[in-house]
Amino acid sequence: MHTDHFANTRDEPTGDDLAAIEAEWPQIAAEVDLVEAECRLLADPADALAKRAHRRAMTALLHLLVQQANHDAAISAAPVYTITDPRPAVPAEAA
Repeated sequence: MHTDHFANTRDEPTGDDLAAIEAEWPQIAAEVDLVEAECRLLADPADALAKRAHRRAMTALLHLLVQQANHDAAISAAPVYTITDPRPAVPAEAA
């Protein structure tokens, strides 16, 4: 007896799924580059070019993560408006 557990799942990603993947792609690519550089460095730890590639991949990933953190902080610091009051909401710690 064979039960297809995935019979009711959709075959294709939705537009929202694709948008989420697209938004995450720079980080995915940077992490892949880092793994490739780590593999190259592990294959030959004395290789100066492998060390440079690893350093560059790490720097690129960290730069991307800082940009994302700054973007997220800017979004979370944006004023919040309530439906009934168009003025900015008072932060919880100030109330």
